[in-house]
Amino acid sequence: MKPSAHILIVEDEGIVAFNLQQRLSHMGYHVPAVAVSGNETLALVSKSRPDLILMDIHIEGSMDGIDVAGRINETHPVPVIYLTAYSEDSTLERARQTRPYGYLIKPFSERELHATIQMALERHSAEKALAESQQLLQQALDAAQMGTLEFDCDADHLRLSPNSALLLGQPQDRALTFAEFLSNVDEADRPAFAVRMDGSHTPLHKFSQEFRVLHAGQDDRWLKIDASPLPGHRLSGIVQNITDRKLAEIHLSELNERLEQQVSERTSELQQSLRELETFTYSAAHDLRAPIRAIAGLSTVMIEDYAIGLGDQGTKLLQTMGSSASRMSDLIDALLEMSRLSRSAMNLTEVDISQIASESGEALMASEPGRRAVITVAPGMKALADDTLLRCVIDNLMRNAWKYSAKKDTTRILVDSFVNEEGTVFFVRDEGCGFDMKFAERLFAPFNRLHNQTEFSGSGIGLSIVKRIVSRHGGRVWATSVPGEGSTFCFTLQA
Repeated sequence: MKPSAHILIVEDEGIVAFNLQQRLSHMGYHVPAVAVSGNETLALVSKSRPDLILMDIHIEGSMDGIDVAGRINETHPVPVIYLTAYSEDSTLERARQTRPYGYLIKPFSERELHATIQMALERHSAEKALAESQQLLQQALDAAQMGTLEFDCDADHLRLSPNSALLLGQPQDRALTFAEFLSNVDEADRPAFAVRMDGSHTPLHKFSQEFRVLHAGQDDRWLKIDASPLPGHRLSGIVQNITDRKLAEIHLSELNERLEQQVSERTSELQQSLRELETFTYSAAHDLRAPIRAIAGLSTVMIEDYAIGLGDQGTKLLQTMGSSASRMSDLIDALLEMSRLSRSAMNLTEVDISQIASESGEALMASEPGRRAVITVAPGMKALADDTLLRCVIDNLMRNAWKYSAKKDTTRILVDSFVNEEGTVFFVRDEGCGFDMKFAERLFAPFNRLHNQTEFSGSGIGLSIVKRIVSRHGGRVWATSVPGEGSTFCFTLQA
């Protein structure tokens, strides 16, 4: 209740009007004026804008109270409560059409009057708040190019807001049947949309559907409906224009397709180039191997047959030449092996890493029976991998550990595994000479060595082969070390 509400009294009987004014003042309302005719009422409403009008139906002038209430609704909507002694059906019907906030039959009690005024003011306040909310909602819908729809499934009655009708290309002045509504939906989208809006479903379901609408002479317009069920087997939804977003998605999809095609073409070209390069490298290495071996062999023959004539200096030069040729031959063999491993197809099976490591360790100890060595291999290590390629990995890592532990009194090698966030990590650990970790990145590059050839022999290609094989299995390889204390080489397999 609003105690200070301004109430206009429209009553042509002075005594009744005065009594009513006194009663209202006693209840805490403010009565700024009393009108006796229709024209006077319209003038006071325009001037004072009352919060509520108590309207007698029979008043002075050519207009009765019902006529005046109708005029007020058109210009300055104010809640009207009729006060009358007349209750015949025809009068009640006329009054009802003006949507009054109350209808009191004289005589009435003060309590009836007070309660009717309170309910009228509360109803008007709620309607005003609702109207403002609807206005704000409509402004938001207009700004977002959105509208509303309501579908009575039982009556096959679909009503669109003006904005929805405009978006859908449908008339704004009448309700549609569902068939009429579907007529403007693109044929390709019509079946899926019809299933979502099918009123035969019980209960109805909330849904969101994107579709195109047909507009003569215009490009496709994409719309989206988000609908929810209402009581009475009805659907209520929001219609949104998503054309800009949809066109952007289509354009992005086309760009991605073109990009994927270009990537595929470039990848194919790159693969072809790599195959040609590998073929050339293999052929060149293969062709170079024979003359290099011939040079090494001829150097040995000359030293053996012509040592006296060559003298010490000549013999030393030939020995250096033969040694270099042999070193070159080893490098070429390593390149050929690396090329072979890169080109060979993988055959994935369950590989027993423990068995491979044990066999490799036995072969190493058999090659130097006089060396003191302890090789420990953890049992039960298995992985999905190519058996031949993985044997090459284990063999290279264990030969490395064996080689760089040669100067220790006892060679100790451990082959084991552990689990981390990457999965199972296999490792080969030794207690050999180790290396400085600042050079760790150079370990797996071809022909990079951290020790002199005179100190530890080798081609510098073994760890490159290990990295390439591990990469082909989807894993990675890395090393940790402390100079003088040994190294640990770890690798994962994600084949």
